[in-house]
Amino acid sequence: MLVLFHLSSLVPFQSFLRTFNFDLYQLVMPRERQSAPVVIVDIDEESLARFGQWPWPRSLMARLIGEIGVYNPAAIGIDVIMPEPDRSTPCESLRLLPSAPESLLESVCALPSNDELLAQTLAAYPTVLGVAGIPGSTPKAMPMTPVRIKGGEALPWVRQFPSALRNLPALEAAVSGHAILSADMDRGVIRKVPMVAAVGGNILPSLSLESLRLAAGSPLFDISVGKWGVSSVGFGDLSIPTEPDGSVWVHYSHHDPDRFVSASRVLMGAISPGELERRLVLIGFTGLGLVDFPTTSLGERVPGVEIHAQVLESIFDGKVLQRPYWARWVEAGIMTVLGLVVLYLLPRLRAWMHIPIVAGLVMLLAAVGLLTYSKYLLLLDVASPYVLFIVLYIAMMADSLLREERQIDTLEKDLRIQREEAARVQGEMEAAKRFQMGIVPNATDVFANEPRIDLDAFMEPAKMVGGDLYDCFMLDEHRVFFVLGDVCGKGVPASLFMVISKTLCKSVLLRDGLEDLDLGQLLSRANVEIARDNPEMLFVTAFLGVLDLRNGELLYCNAGHERPVLVAERCRSLELEGASGPPIAIVDEFEYSTHRHRLSRDEFLCIFSDGVTEAANKNQQLYGKERLLEALQGVNRDDSAISMLERVKQGVYRFVGDAEPSDDLTVMVIRWKG
Repeated sequence: MLVLFHLSSLVPFQSFLRTFNFDLYQLVMPRERQSAPVVIVDIDEESLARFGQWPWPRSLMARLIGEIGVYNPAAIGIDVIMPEPDRSTPCESLRLLPSAPESLLESVCALPSNDELLAQTLAAYPTVLGVAGIPGSTPKAMPMTPVRIKGGEALPWVRQFPSALRNLPALEAAVSGHAILSADMDRGVIRKVPMVAAVGGNILPSLSLESLRLAAGSPLFDISVGKWGVSSVGFGDLSIPTEPDGSVWVHYSHHDPDRFVSASRVLMGAISPGELERRLVLIGFTGLGLVDFPTTSLGERVPGVEIHAQVLESIFDGKVLQRPYWARWVEAGIMTVLGLVVLYLLPRLRAWMHIPIVAGLVMLLAAVGLLTYSKYLLLLDVASPYVLFIVLYIAMMADSLLREERQIDTLEKDLRIQREEAARVQGEMEAAKRFQMGIVPNATDVFANEPRIDLDAFMEPAKMVGGDLYDCFMLDEHRVFFVLGDVCGKGVPASLFMVISKTLCKSVLLRDGLEDLDLGQLLSRANVEIARDNPEMLFVTAFLGVLDLRNGELLYCNAGHERPVLVAERCRSLELEGASGPPIAIVDEFEYSTHRHRLSRDEFLCIFSDGVTEAANKNQQLYGKERLLEALQGVNRDDSAISMLERVKQGVYRFVGDAEPSDDLTVMVIRWKG
C-alpha cells in the first residue's frame, strides 16, 4: 500500500521531501559555468538613472535594440511585455496641448509613432517577444512558431494557460519569434520552467528555446511525445529531454554579474563588439521596483531573465537535468527494500545493531543519489522513500497500540488542558493589553502644564492587543515630538512589533537628538534599526513630526502612512501635503524627506491610522476619508483637541454599529495655541 501511495503521489509531504532532496543536490554540487553563450542586457538602476524611469518610450527601446543589432547577435530575446500603446509618442503628447496649431499637429502626427519605430527595429533583427499566461477567456488567434509534433498529441500533456497578456499586435507581427515567459513557483522557488506551454490551445516555445531556434535558423521546433508524455523538445539535431509536461529542471549555477551588461552602456556605445557578437542576447530588468526576484534552488534571489539565461547555458554545456519516468519505480524499489529491512531484518537483530545498519543505509542512499546526479545528471529521490516509510510506519504502529487504550483518557485530558490553556492565554493577553496601553502616554497629562499646545490621542485595538502606536513628549522647552504608526496586521505579532518599533524610534531620537539631525535622517536611521532583525517581514507605516511651540512651525515625515488632515474654522478640510516614503522596514537604507508646514492658531491637525478610513460596517462598506472629512466639518473657536477627537470616534462608532472591528483605531489631534 505504501509503495502504491508513493507511485500515485498521494503522500502529503512527499513533494516537499523530493524538492528538498533535489535542492540539496544543487546546493552541494551547483553547476559550474563553462560557456557564456548568453548576455543579459540589463535595464538596471544605472540605466534608469541615466535615461529616465520605466516605462521608457518605445523609441528608446527601439534605439536599444538597434544598438544591440549593430553587433550582429545570434538572436535577441526580450523579457518585457508591452501590451499598451506608447502614450509618450509626440503626436499623443501634442494632442494634450489645446493651443497646438492644427498644421503642427498634422505634421507631427504624420511621423511614425514610437510603437511603429519599435516595430520597424524589431523586424530588422532576429528578435523574440513573449507572452505571460494568465487566467481568463480563450484569446484571439495569436502568432505562433511552426511546430512539428512526433509520436502523439502534445496538448493534453503541456502546461495550459486559458489566456495570455500579449504585446501590441504591430509588435507581435514584427518579431521573428514568439515565446511563453511564464514559469510556476514551487513554494516560492522556481525549480522548473516550461520549454513549451499552451495558451488557448496554441503551443508556444519558451524564450530560451525560441531564441535558440532563431539563432540556428530553423523554421520550426519539434516536440516528441511518448507513452508517459512529452519526452523532448528541440529542432534540427538538437534534442532537449523534458519532463512529461514539457518542462525542464533548471540546473543552477551561482549568480554571476558577468552575465549582465548595463543597457546604459549599450545605449552609450560603451561596449566592445565581442561582448554581443554572435551571442544570444536577452533584454530584462533588475531595476528596483520593476521586477520581483524569484528564488533559485541555491537559495539566491535573481532576476527572472537570468533563469532563462541559465537554462540556455545548461543546454549549451550539455548539463540539462533529467528525471526519467522510471525514477518513481526505482524509488518504489528502494522503499520496498527498506520496508523488508524494517519488518523482517531489524526485529531479528539486537538493538545495538540497529544504529549502524540504519546509518549505513542512509549513507548508501545519499551516495547513490549524489552519484547519479553528478555523473549522469539524473534526479533520483532517495530521501522521501526512506523518510516517508519510517514516518508512516511509526505513526501506524503508535496509533494502533495506543488508540483504543488511551482514547477516553486523551479526550478528557485534552479538554482539561484546553480549558487551562484558554484561561492562561486569556490572562496573558489581558496582561499584554495592560502593558501595551501602559507604554503609550496619556496625552492630556503630558501637556497639562503647557498652555501653548492642545493635544489629545486615542488608541483602541481591534483585538485584545493591537499593532497601532503613538507617542508624544517635549523634546525641550519649546519643541514637541509626536508620532503615530500602524504595524501591518493585528493581534499579538503586530503588538510585539509595535513595542519594538516604538522603543527603537524613541531610542534613536533620544540617542542622536535633533540638533544636527533632521527628521528625515532620524526616520532613516530608525528604519535601519527596525529592519535589521525582522524575520516575519513586518512593516510599519508612520507619521512623525516636531512642532515648534514658539512659531507653530511643523517639521514632519511620512513613511507610507495616511495623510493627516488640517481643519480650521470656515475653511475646507485639507490633506497635509508632502511626498510619502515607503513604510518602515520595507526598503533598507531609504532616505526619507523632511517637510515643513506652519500651523495657524485656528488649525487642528488630525492624524489617524487606516483603522479609521477602513472601518467596515455589517455590509462591508468602508468608512472612508470622505466621511471622516464630513465629521470634522463645522469646527469653531470653542472646539478643543478632545472634542475633535470625540467627533472622529463617534463618527466611526455610528457607522460601524455592531460590526466586529476590522482594524485597530488610533487618532491624534493637535492644535497650536500660540
